Parts: sequence; C-alpha cells; structure tokens
Amino acid sequence: MKRWLPRMLRTCGLRRNPPPPASARPRKGSGRAATMLAAVLCILSTGTAHGHAASTAYLDIATAQANQVALQWVVPLRDLDAVLDLDANADGQLAWSEVTARRADIEALMVTQVRLATPAGAACSLDIAPLRFVQLDSGGFAALQARAACPEAIDRLSLDYRFLERLDATHRVLLTTPATTSPRPVAPGQRLDVRLAGAADATGDTARTSSGFSALLANGVTHILGGPDHLLFLVALLLPAVVTRARARWAARKDLRPALLEVIWIATAFTVAHSITLGLASFHVVSIPARVIEPLIAVTVLLAALNNLRPVVTRRLAAVAFCFGLIHGFGFAEVLAPLALPTRELAVALLGFNLGVEVGQLAIVAGAFSLLALARHWHGYGRWVLGAGSTLLALTASIWIVERVFDVPVFALALAGS
Repeated sequence: MKRWLPRMLRTCGLRRNPPPPASARPRKGSGRAATMLAAVLCILSTGTAHGHAASTAYLDIATAQANQVALQWVVPLRDLDAVLDLDANADGQLAWSEVTARRADIEALMVTQVRLATPAGAACSLDIAPLRFVQLDSGGFAALQARAACPEAIDRLSLDYRFLERLDATHRVLLTTPATTSPRPVAPGQRLDVRLAGAADATGDTARTSSGFSALLANGVTHILGGPDHLLFLVALLLPAVVTRARARWAARKDLRPALLEVIWIATAFTVAHSITLGLASFHVVSIPARVIEPLIAVTVLLAALNNLRPVVTRRLAAVAFCFGLIHGFGFAEVLAPLALPTRELAVALLGFNLGVEVGQLAIVAGAFSLLALARHWHGYGRWVLGAGSTLLALTASIWIVERVFDVPVFALALAGS
C-alpha cells in the first residue's frame, strides 16, 4: 500500500504538499470539521450507492358505491423486487414474466400493506384484478386494481399504509381521492382518515388544500434528501468554493464573503433551472424517459467532480449549475408527472413540492458550507477533502452511469460477491 497509494494520489492530482509554516497552522476545529466532511461524503457515496431518488408509489381511491369502493395501487417494480426478490434467475434483469409468476405473493402483499377499514375499525376485503404493467418516465410499475368490500355503507375509510415500513423510510405513496384537490403523500406506517365524498363546504376545501400542500412540501424535502445523486452534485460544486487555486495549489480563502456570494449564485442558478424543467415535465410540455435522464444526472456529478481534480471551468460556476440543473429538474419531475390532475390542482401540487425541494436544498447548502468553511484551514483540505472527496464522487458517479446505461446493479453484485 505504501508504494501504490502515492502513485494513485499523483494520478488524481493529489501531490504531497510541504508542511505549512507556523503562521499558517490550521485553526482550531478545522481538522474536526474535515473529519465530519469525510464521513458525510463516504455515507453519501457508499451508503446510498444505488443513487435513485426516494421511492414513490401512487394510490387512487374512487367514490364509494354503498359498501364498495374501487382503488388502484401503482407501485415501482424495483420496490416489489426489493421486498419479494422477484428476479428468479438472478441475472439482474427483471422480466414481466418473473413478476406475473409471483402474482399471488404480490396480491398478498397489497392485502397486508394497504389496509382499508371502516371508521369503526371493521376490515374491508380486497378483490384484486390481474396485474398490469405500466411504463412511466421514472421506470416500470405494477398496477393493481382492486375493489374493496366493507361490512357497511361507507363515505370514509381508515387507511393503514405499511409498504416498505422497515426498508425505506423515505418511501411515499401519493394518495388521490374524490375529496382531495391535490395528492397527499403518505409515509409507511402512517394511518389516516380518508373522505370518499366531495367536500361539503368551502372551509373544508381550504383546510384539505392546506393540508395537502403542507404534505407535498414535506415530500419535496424528503425527495431531495433521499436522492443522493442530487446531493452529491451540489456537494461537488461546493467543495472548491472555500479555497482558491494559485500555482497549481489550493489555499484557504481568507475572506468568506466572495465564497458565500458564489455559493448563493450557484444555489440560485440550480434552483431556477430545475424549477423550469420540473414545471415543463409535470405539465407534460416536455417528457424525457428516466432511462435517458438518470444516466445524464450521473454524468453531471462525474463532470463536476472531475473539474475539481483537473480544473477546466474555474469561473461562472453558476452557469454550469444552471445548465446541469435543467437535467436534474427532469429527475425531480418523476414524482408528479404520472399524476393526471387538473391544471389548477397540478399547479398547487407543483408549487408545494418544489418549495419542499428548495427547503431541503437550502438546508444542505447551509450545512455543507458551514463545514467547508471550518475545514478550509486544514492543511490536508486540498488533498483529502477536495481531492480524495472528488475522486470518491467521480468513482461513484461512474458506477451509476454503468448501472443506469446497462441496467447492471454493480453495487449490489459487488456486495453479493463479498
């Protein structure tokens, strides 16, 4: 290791720097901040290696007819595979025949994970129709249509949603009913009362709209925090913000005001760009399949990381954030684009979700910049935080590209082999 590690560092541009003079000793706390940054980068790059955004399913409950109500649950095939291990031949490719072969298990899963009952607590039975395959921009889904029969006439139901409760806390199902004006995100383990009739008054409409808006805002926060590719792209752009490059070396910025201004411009440009494409995709003005967008998002992470290792673009990083943000916006749109909502309701849902994304992004940028500002005086920042960190980001993004282009679960296969 003593022989090949220096070679690898030289290859990545991480040459050994001379020890700093006494006058340039790192400030107190910079080493601790650098350690925290390294831990965060490792967690983001390896702990969420699959790189997909937070999981989203869709549940539509129709108007009740006496004691019966029709519903449809549309769930990602990758989530069903994670729970039931549907890939029978273990080739990393999920065929529809492998899914239909496990129809009984999938229907049993719906019965246990999507529980409906009367307000008094009496369970409603489900009569489930054969599985249907649905191709959305975000990938393949299984659609389960069912009719719930309850012991008595109903105008409301109790929903107990448990899918992925112990596997993915960021999973959400977007619930739509005749009484809602916007989809309501429901988390695993959440129980709620569902109205099946239209609103009786304007006050009720306003309350439900406000509740749905707040839930969508929270879902926007969850979505960006659960999407490591978006997070790592922002981190890659922020890593060099607190240092300057002179004579092929990185040095800490003494005045953080220019760095803060640069970060604000980067975050603003990224926000404006992804808001544009998020709106275009959600209103179906422009539609680009996930199989195209997801590899491109990984490419943006790779290019941002490589630019840290071999700086090509050193100015106008906000313009880079804007251009790449247009691509990321299509990734955010995979949540709302499948919903067939009226224009007004979709606009409200889009506003709430986008605001949530911005709140989450602001928290990420503020937290990352604070740590970077503290760590910039550490003499190893250029090599280990910026250099090694960007190398790790580039490696992770490269694997994502291979996974998304060739549909080969590289990380999963590596873990299985170990």
